[in-house]
Amino acid sequence: MFEQSQHSSSITPSLSDNSISGMANNSMLNSQTLEEYCWYWGAATKEEISAAMENQQNGTFAVRDASTKGQYTLTLRIDGTNKLIKILVENGRCGFTQDSMDFDSMASLVQFYQTCSLRDFNEKLDTCLLYPLKSPQSLTCQNSMKSDSTIDPSYRVSLLKCTFEAIHAEYDRVSRRYDQLFNQQLALNEEYNRKQRTESAYADALKIFERKIAELKTTISGEKDLNDRDRESLTINIELQEERMEEIGKAQNLMRAAIQNIGLSLQKINEELGRLKPLLLKLHKKCEKYRDKLLEMSKQKVTHAQLDRVVQSVSLALDSEPSTLSTFLLRISLPMSSWCCECWLWHQATKDESIALIRSLMNDFDNSNVSTDGIFLIRPSSSRIGFYALEISKDGNVHSCLIEYRDPRTTIDHSGGYGFAQTQMLFASLMDFVRYYSAVPLKEHNSVLDTPLITPALTGNIVYLNNVSSQRKEKNNSNTSNTDHQRDKAKLKRIEAIDDATELSRDDERSKEKILDTFVIFTEIFV
Repeated sequence: MFEQSQHSSSITPSLSDNSISGMANNSMLNSQTLEEYCWYWGAATKEEISAAMENQQNGTFAVRDASTKGQYTLTLRIDGTNKLIKILVENGRCGFTQDSMDFDSMASLVQFYQTCSLRDFNEKLDTCLLYPLKSPQSLTCQNSMKSDSTIDPSYRVSLLKCTFEAIHAEYDRVSRRYDQLFNQQLALNEEYNRKQRTESAYADALKIFERKIAELKTTISGEKDLNDRDRESLTINIELQEERMEEIGKAQNLMRAAIQNIGLSLQKINEELGRLKPLLLKLHKKCEKYRDKLLEMSKQKVTHAQLDRVVQSVSLALDSEPSTLSTFLLRISLPMSSWCCECWLWHQATKDESIALIRSLMNDFDNSNVSTDGIFLIRPSSSRIGFYALEISKDGNVHSCLIEYRDPRTTIDHSGGYGFAQTQMLFASLMDFVRYYSAVPLKEHNSVLDTPLITPALTGNIVYLNNVSSQRKEKNNSNTSNTDHQRDKAKLKRIEAIDDATELSRDDERSKEKILDTFVIFTEIFV
């Protein structure tokens, strides 16, 4: 769906065992306490942190306990000053505002804003959390962030595109559900009113029959001159009227029950509409924010047309999405702090690097007596442009599966999306693919893989993976420098050879002139 950058560097160094081990340890940060993070200063005062922040660069940050018990304060260095930002904690969630309580831990909040600017929260804070201010109490900085690292722009764009696609798919799906419920509400309201009118007509009919029966009974009891035949006829008429009343009464009861059921359905629909409306507004706002973020990446050549194609492709894919799948995906709720794109999408990885990381995590899990099945990550396919590869662990092995992408804009029936090869189970976004298989075992694709996606392999390792990319670039630059050095050396040898020839022919004027001409020619060639 996106224009993939296919491993721009031809040099792909392997990760060392120590590096892999460091990444594996970082993947389990969510289970550690705040004291184990170098950026957490505990009960330190504002003055202590301000003093430590002096002369630090923009993006340096620290977290300390706020004066209100259970709350925290983020200190951020920006434009040469310290900004104090309150972090709210409520019902096991945290965030900067009541509308952004999207994180289940302080670590996940910090991890998210490693790649996303705080501009979302405050337009004046256009920076990420780049450099943790190390607490004097912390013996080790187990967080993966390093003071000399920043997120690689191309990697950041790939993560932002993945997130933009996912949010738009969710927004479109919720919007369709909202429209569906709204139309159901209109139809049920109409049916509710119609049945109420029918029930009211039944009630009026019963009153008429009651009045008629009362008149007949009055006639029988009041008319002493009635003969037996007329009296019997009136009695039969009363019985028929009562039978008719009983039928109408039953119909009225059924109608009342139907009205009650419709009322309950309307109540549920109204409740769901009430829940979806603020969610729609929130998702729409997120879509616009991520669109703006991507368009700000001008050096990466992200354009309006690119993003419009993403929106169109997602919408077309959802047009052919089965209603059962839509309902299923709407019900799946994952903690985005540990299941967001950066937790499982390694944009610049090779197959060997992916397998090495997962195997390292498997070893760590074995040592902790934790199941090693379902550890996974996704990377762009190295052989198929626009496709992806899934690496996942099962029964001590790491398996690779190709994830196809079929562009719904190019298919006859406009069906498409992400899915395993040779399958019709397609998803509008890569995140939808991950969400679905986090709840459904992959055995429907491969009988050997009787496990869902359980553990995203990259949790806590974004900046480290960026460092791997930086190492590749440094090695590439080093090789380029070596090549240039060898060329300069060869050039110098040639010039020295010309100088030697000049010394040997110094007495011969003609030879001297020829050698001088040769020297000029060689100089023009090699300079």
